[in-house]
Amino acid sequence: MSEESAPRDTPEEPIKEPTDESAREQAGAVPLEAISTRELLVWMLGVLGAKAWQGMGLVPNPGSGKIEKDLGEAKIAIDAFSAVLDAMRPQLDAQVLRDTETLLTTLRLNFVEKSSGS
Repeated sequence: MSEESAPRDTPEEPIKEPTDESAREQAGAVPLEAISTRELLVWMLGVLGAKAWQGMGLVPNPGSGKIEKDLGEAKIAIDAFSAVLDAMRPQLDAQVLRDTETLLTTLRLNFVEKSSGS
């Protein structure tokens, strides 16, 4: 991949969640109802960010291990990331807010690059 088309700040591959109940118990999974709304929304930001990178074709699909570019999916993930961030804005401390806004900007910049065929 050339330096011009290299993604900016591409995250590491996301951790795969266990699929069956016994594997979840062994992994120390917490029931959804035990997670606060704030924690759930922070988790959703991570998931949406990962889906955006995947949709832009910058990280492989964790299920298939293949690059599967889908800019429509990336746009939905980025728009949803933005909406969740807006809802959480008052609850985030200054540094976390700056970091999350920086990530959103990075996602948007990469989306524009990938959309323009660069």
